[in-house]
Amino acid sequence: DLKTVYYAERFLKQALGQELLTWLDEALPSGGDSNDPVATQNGKWTKMVHANRRVAMFDSAISRLPCILERLCRTLVSVGAFDPSRPPNHVLVNEYQPGQGIMPHTDGPAYDSATATISLGGSDVIFKLWPREYDDEEARRLTEPTLEVVLHGNGSLVVFTGDAYINHMHSIDEVLEETTSMGTKIARGYRVSLTFRHKK
Repeated sequence: DLKTVYYAERFLKQALGQELLTWLDEALPSGGDSNDPVATQNGKWTKMVHANRRVAMFDSAISRLPCILERLCRTLVSVGAFDPSRPPNHVLVNEYQPGQGIMPHTDGPAYDSATATISLGGSDVIFKLWPREYDDEEARRLTEPTLEVVLHGNGSLVVFTGDAYINHMHSIDEVLEETTSMGTKIARGYRVSLTFRHKK
């Protein structure tokens, strides 16, 4: 079992979660379409053409984080998810329609080896961690993920650091329904994730 993954099912209160969703829906302008994640415009929704979904990036090196995100960054430091000397300074928002997911990947060396993701919108998903050596789909068919966590879509928090960050990939399957290893069925719906990291 991975010892560097931490999960809180009810991290955000419902009112704050709804405030975040309303802010994302009403306050963020559209930044157009892109095939390049690097081209995502700071503080604007960008439609990722290849993935057919929207993302929004907030990088404090470009401009100060919005107050609502700064508040969450301080909270994540206060609960020990980040070192006070290296607080989150980069937030990536992903919007997922029912059935959408994200292929196995790592967050890479541009960030400190700690990632914190808050899930909103209501839909539960199975978050999977795979050893990095299983970096192709055929290899993953022949094995089980190292760890799976059901992320509840009403303000849950998952944090992964150390071994889980450096030596594992993480993914969410692109399916409309999935089943945990314990046999629990999960119907996938709308979900928004906010991923906090410290960019070097």
